[in-house]
Order: sequence, then C-alpha cells, then structure tokens
Amino acid sequence: MLSAVPVTRPWAAPPREQIILTGDIPSPVSPPSGCRFRTRCWKAQERCATEEPALTDRLSAHVSACHFPELPAASAGAR
Repeated sequence: MLSAVPVTRPWAAPPREQIILTGDIPSPVSPPSGCRFRTRCWKAQERCATEEPALTDRLSAHVSACHFPELPAASAGAR
C-alpha cells in the first residue's frame, strides 16, 4: 500500500522503492491465525503467526495493526 500513496509533486520527489507483495492472499472466509496479512508481509515473524496485533493510533492521524510498524524491510528478520 505504501507504494501506491500518491505524491503531490512527483517531478520534485526523490525516486521511491516500489514494494511488490508476494505470498498468498489471505482468505476472508478462513483467515490465517495471528496477523491476517502475515502471509504477504515482508516483516512477518513468528509472533505474527500466533498473536493478533492490536489496532494502535500512530502519529495521531493514522491507525494500524502491526507488531513491527517501525522496522524497515531490511531489518525485519526472516519469516
């Protein structure tokens, strides 16, 4: 989703890394345990399979449910 955020002045913005999701799309009928998006998340770890993340207010204008919201993709660890 972050790759899809529009840029107000694309000619002045630095190039962004495009994030391409891989993995299985979660089933809405039978969602996976823990975090529902862990099957497609590059940050997923063991905790994501067993514990559902709480919806948390971030930056007073954004809410998300993630165990590792601040980790960059490179340091998130293996699945």
